[in-house]
Amino acid sequence: MMKKQPPKPAKNRTQIVAAPTLRTSYILLLLAYTLIPVFLPNLEAIDSNGPKFLSLSIINLLCFLFLMTTSPQKNEPAPIRLFFSNRIGFAYTLFMAVILLSFTKAINMGEAFITFSMYFSVFAAALNLSVILRSDKRYLRWISIVLAFVLIVDSFTVFYNIPLYITQQIGSIEDIKSVFSNKNILAAAIFIKMVFALWLIIYDNGWVKKAGYFSLCCAFLAILFMSARAFYFGSFLLAVSVVAFILILNYRNKTPQPFKTPGLVLGAFVMALLIFTVTQRYLYPKNGDKYNVSFTQRISQVNKELSDTWRISAWKNSALLFKKDPLLGVGTGNWKIRVLQYENQTKNHAAYMGRNHNDFIQVFTETGLFGGLLFISIFVLIGLNFLVAFFKKEPNEDSIKYLFIPAFGVALCSIDAFFNFPSERPEIQSLFALLVAAGIAYSPLTANFSFLPPQSRIKNQKSKILLTRVLYVSYILILIGSSYVFSLYFKSQKLQMLIESDLAAGAPLHDSSLFLKELPVIPTVSTLGVEPLVVGITRYTMNEGKFRESVDLLLPDKSSPWDSRREFNLAFAFDKLGKKDSALYYARKAVEIKPRFFVNVNVLCNILIENSRKAEAILVLQDYVAKEKYAKEPWLKLSTLYREVGDTIKADNTINEAIKNIPWEKEIILKMAGKR
Repeated sequence: MMKKQPPKPAKNRTQIVAAPTLRTSYILLLLAYTLIPVFLPNLEAIDSNGPKFLSLSIINLLCFLFLMTTSPQKNEPAPIRLFFSNRIGFAYTLFMAVILLSFTKAINMGEAFITFSMYFSVFAAALNLSVILRSDKRYLRWISIVLAFVLIVDSFTVFYNIPLYITQQIGSIEDIKSVFSNKNILAAAIFIKMVFALWLIIYDNGWVKKAGYFSLCCAFLAILFMSARAFYFGSFLLAVSVVAFILILNYRNKTPQPFKTPGLVLGAFVMALLIFTVTQRYLYPKNGDKYNVSFTQRISQVNKELSDTWRISAWKNSALLFKKDPLLGVGTGNWKIRVLQYENQTKNHAAYMGRNHNDFIQVFTETGLFGGLLFISIFVLIGLNFLVAFFKKEPNEDSIKYLFIPAFGVALCSIDAFFNFPSERPEIQSLFALLVAAGIAYSPLTANFSFLPPQSRIKNQKSKILLTRVLYVSYILILIGSSYVFSLYFKSQKLQMLIESDLAAGAPLHDSSLFLKELPVIPTVSTLGVEPLVVGITRYTMNEGKFRESVDLLLPDKSSPWDSRREFNLAFAFDKLGKKDSALYYARKAVEIKPRFFVNVNVLCNILIENSRKAEAILVLQDYVAKEKYAKEPWLKLSTLYREVGDTIKADNTINEAIKNIPWEKEIILKMAGKR
């Protein structure tokens, strides 16, 4: 009987394993994170960041609940756990803890809660997105393609407006803002998204590579048309650094045609510059728009960006604040409250900074040394992971590929953060969360510590489950709390919009009862500045003759102690109530808080004059014109008072001194003084 031979293995047969299908739920979540915070309108709020941050916080809550309940280990979701055991995630978590510690230094707790909620929403988004991106690297390619097309849409909104500018249907480049609040946010959104287009050019092929190249060309051209000088400089640095990266990569991998891709990147920049230069030189109107300058003129103004008096003043004042509270800072969200103690001593107008225009300096000032270092470490660690992967002896090409986007992306974010305040812009923060998430998801470096203790450290399984549940329930409660804070913020912004529109109309068109009943407990200061919201309400009550109610509203308010408008309104209300001593007290306080603001000085002088104390009013005005020489109203008022007390010589000398200091106002001064 013949022995049965085993079958021979088939030759040249390869087993093809189909890649798992991408989850539709994850794709929808990625779309929600990248599109809703950008395209959601302001919904009748005074600023779009209210509804956008609210939407981001709701997405965070829903996404986290979904990830936690669909994880293989429901009691301890392993993918979520990895966020906290990564060096970047660990530093980010410590940064959030330091922000909470800075609450102990906050004067305005409402602003602290709102600002913490903003930071926490971005942190939570980064956590959720890191889980999605870690589950399958193809999600990064998928979202890069989506953002490349969004980049084309953003760029074409700029291109659509350029013919309107050329035909002078819009007056300035500054008016180009698309769905964003202003030109700078649109420019920043285009600038940061360029990293996704570059990744498609370097690492993809076919129509995707071509789409990436087209979106990059559009982005470079849109940045040039928007005359964003910081991003001019940033785009140049980006082009040079990416070309250098590709050349090294191609040389190391012995890539055929090593100069093709870097040539495409440089070609996109040069082509965009050529189109812009021709358009700007031959088609732009000669309308005196400050943004209507050549590329070389605009990029030479980067130094001006750094040396602007108002910016340098804000940074110097920040240094003074940091020196006072170097460990925990002045409290998150409280920079704009505390900086007025210095800012008001030099400003002779009502406009305030409100923002530092440098997120790094503001974080150091608000959260102290450790908070500032932890914030910077998020950027540094992502870049360091990329550099380690790129320069080690046997480079991990996969790590380099997937760390390219987060490394170059946070570098672009740092340029925006150095010149602006993207921490308050959900359109930019959603991109930042995505970049940090990618950095954490694809980082080859992990820490040996975690906030969530591993099973080996907890012998009792029940204790392990209980601890994990407590941590996650606490986290969910913070997510819910942030959503509640943003709901109050959004509601307040809608009411602030009514106040602002009435102020612009020059007349209160609403009843004070609307604001007294509906205004939430937070925020207590305006979104666009630092004016106490109660000041805005008392404009209505005083217009209605309710001066006692106005005083009762203003007296307990401590929301912005270095904003003199509370004291100004108290002086006005007490004066109307016939309480001259109280009116004089608060008028003096207003001048003490903001001594160079003539509106405050004028009210103090008027109250002194009403109380037959003209000599004191003269002293107040003498002190004022010694500091502020270039406004005619104080000189004229001082001259008038001299005449009223019978000193015509000093009155005439005052007029002569005014003309000497502001000769361009000579005819008006003489006419108003009765000399013409």
